[in-house]
Amino acid sequence: MAGAMTYSVPEAARVLGIGTRSVYQAIRDGRLPALRIGRRPKLRIPRAVINRMLDEPDRWQKGVRT
Repeated sequence: MAGAMTYSVPEAARVLGIGTRSVYQAIRDGRLPALRIGRRPKLRIPRAVINRMLDEPDRWQKGVRT
């Protein structure tokens, strides 16, 4: 996890302090960008996105993304 450029859904949930269901819901709602990677696609969330969310939480509240 230390050198990876993306988080798995459980990792992102842990970093954000929310449940995995909330992460999946945010991805479905378009509030959290995610990538599908691999032959059997797994969702990955870019670290840069998570870092921005932590730096500017007001921008990422439900429905307030710019």
